[in-house]
Amino acid sequence: MIRMAVYISRTFVFSWLVVTFGFLILIGLLDSLANSNEIAASERSGAATFEYMLYRAPVIFDRVLLFTVVVAMLLTYVKLIRQHELVALIGFGFSVPKQVAMLTPAVVGVTALAVLFINTAMPPSVRALQAWGVGEYKRTSISEDKPLWLQDGSRIVRAAGRPNMETLTELQFFDQEENGQVSIISWVQKATYDYTQKIWILDGVERTTSRDRFTPAPFTRWLSEQTPNSIAKLAADPRDLALGDMRKFRTEGNSGSSPGFAYGFWYLHRITRPLAALILLLCAVPIMQKTGREETGDKALITGIAAGFIYLILDGALSTFAVSGGLSIAWAVVLPLAIFGLVGSYLALKTEDLSM
Repeated sequence: MIRMAVYISRTFVFSWLVVTFGFLILIGLLDSLANSNEIAASERSGAATFEYMLYRAPVIFDRVLLFTVVVAMLLTYVKLIRQHELVALIGFGFSVPKQVAMLTPAVVGVTALAVLFINTAMPPSVRALQAWGVGEYKRTSISEDKPLWLQDGSRIVRAAGRPNMETLTELQFFDQEENGQVSIISWVQKATYDYTQKIWILDGVERTTSRDRFTPAPFTRWLSEQTPNSIAKLAADPRDLALGDMRKFRTEGNSGSSPGFAYGFWYLHRITRPLAALILLLCAVPIMQKTGREETGDKALITGIAAGFIYLILDGALSTFAVSGGLSIAWAVVLPLAIFGLVGSYLALKTEDLSM
């Protein structure tokens, strides 16, 4: 059994690597073509397109991870069917549950390693794309229509522009007293980060008090823990952050471009990807139990891909509801897993009944 498990796992891993590479190249090329005008306008070197594809690769990898895993599972069984090895497996007593058990370490292991890679490689790639200001990562993502709010000690800060990574514009500072009342409101045209002094230099400052009991002190420097790097994290889409940052921003009192529950959802969503891969394996293996003499596995492959698409559509729809606050994050994460877990269990039991 161990040798057979190693053989099937090796086939799956090889198929997954090939499928993943193909998806990254294809989607990366289409993505770069869609943004070719902006890439050319950036006045970078002739290799700018390949640089863009390199930066986008971790993001694309994150988006297509589960689908590539599903396709790799199905292609593994297509190979077994076409080489009549699946018939031999069943003849030696390898039922659907045993087949699932043999592939589980490879599927869960590959998905877990992929999650670690995404967690490590995607955040710096996104920050590089933000600094470049190309495609969906334009530096004008912080705007009057989409301002950035953050809490800095006893201050609430609102920024409505970011012309580059080191500069914020159209800021408002709300200084709060211990009872929560706003005592001073400051309007700042521009804040520029000084890396030498590790401080924000303010220009065009106007200040007023909520009560005429004192004159506010001059406000030309903003000493804060916030840096251009932390601002980039705050402005990024919650899904593009590392797990540590998601965990930080989902807690009350911390700031981000989205509400805390959005960070909480993507945190739970990412750490449950190995479990999702296992559940999809439970669905895929019964679908691929085709042992006819002339069977090629093509119809089962199409059925499996369709099932994968249905999962992704359901997962995407619930994700949209969860990050907009229309659905509990727990329900949004658990519901697709529960539905497909039940479907997979039913298919496995049905396959067992037919084989008896």
